[in-house]
Amino acid sequence: MENQGDRLKELVARFVLKYNYWGYLFSRIRRKPTSAAQLGSVMGVGPEKDGTLTLYYAPELLGNTADREVLKIVEHEGMHVLNKHIPRYLRIMANETSEQRKTIKHDVWNVAADCTVNVQAKIREPIIIDGKPWAPCLPGKYGLEEGKVTEYYFYELLKSAKTVSLPMSAAFNGHGKWKSGAQGVADLSALSRKVDQHVQNIIKESVKSFNKDRGTIPGHIAELIEGALAPPKAPYYQIIRKLIRGSRFSKFVRSPTKINRKRTYVFTLGDNKCVPQISPFPGKTRDMTFDIAVMIDTSGSMSEDDIREGLSGVKNIIEKDRHCFTTVLEVDTVVEKEYEVKRIRDIQFNVKGRGGTTLLPGLTRARQLGVDVCLAFTDGYVDDINSVPRKFLPKRLIWVINEGGTAKSINQTGYVVHI
Repeated sequence: MENQGDRLKELVARFVLKYNYWGYLFSRIRRKPTSAAQLGSVMGVGPEKDGTLTLYYAPELLGNTADREVLKIVEHEGMHVLNKHIPRYLRIMANETSEQRKTIKHDVWNVAADCTVNVQAKIREPIIIDGKPWAPCLPGKYGLEEGKVTEYYFYELLKSAKTVSLPMSAAFNGHGKWKSGAQGVADLSALSRKVDQHVQNIIKESVKSFNKDRGTIPGHIAELIEGALAPPKAPYYQIIRKLIRGSRFSKFVRSPTKINRKRTYVFTLGDNKCVPQISPFPGKTRDMTFDIAVMIDTSGSMSEDDIREGLSGVKNIIEKDRHCFTTVLEVDTVVEKEYEVKRIRDIQFNVKGRGGTTLLPGLTRARQLGVDVCLAFTDGYVDDINSVPRKFLPKRLIWVINEGGTAKSINQTGYVVHI
């Protein structure tokens, strides 16, 4: 029988010669054989402990599968890579302590991820693997609409999984490596960041090579690539720094390594004229950190993309200044959730709210926290903030208005950014 490793290598090379984007992508991902019993499918991509990815394949199933079917499977796995399903999965697992809940969430995320990529790859008919038809997993099977983000399917299916077991599709159930590849890793959030960075790097490299040779990527793939590589829509940290730069020069904190200048005469008296390493009379140093409140409008008029942009803003701030103090406020008519974010792993994606819109309670809470600036993400369809006395609002306000939003109720209270 033909060596399936060589065959897969030749197929990837053939994809490159035919200017198929998946050839460019998977030429940068290692390939390893494994048994169908361990993999649970014919093929599956999985993480390694060093943060890289591996494409696993089952030679016994791949041997009797036609090239055109293999291409569909490769595209399916490539869609998982472009959607960053593995680092997103690792972040979910990192926030769960119960082993039983981990198992449930693992199974549900498998289904949700496949519902997303099969629609994107237009895989609707059974694929013939080793002479047998394997039906793809589609949202309609679970009574869900197509075209939704993976987290939507995940949380909807999670409700059902609490009472009944979800029917799994064997066709692409090769996600066991997502779990086994991370076994023994103490910090799944750190592994998630490594995988995320590795995915970004191979996408950038593959796109650069593809554009150099061909210059045209299919629209549905280009959209995913753009989403995987795109930074936040606005440089939020730079905006904050520009607007409140003066606070970095006017805020001071006590410093035991600085000598109080008013007490320097003490060290010039007597025979021992020396300055200790730690002063018994602490001085002051400039406080170079920001206190930031990120308020996210979680009312029903805000879409999932709008809320995700707010969370991207939090990520942008943390990446640019690891010393800042960031508090996230999720608000619809009340403050539904409040939490501090020091690391990316602290960002919570299960937002609360989705009711009406009254943002004054969130602004009042930001004022109570005494933050330097409040960065508020909203569509602008809110209560009349312009009529609220300035003393009840945070020191500085930056409003981020989504596409199609309005600033007529808030434009007199702070700086407005339209995205």
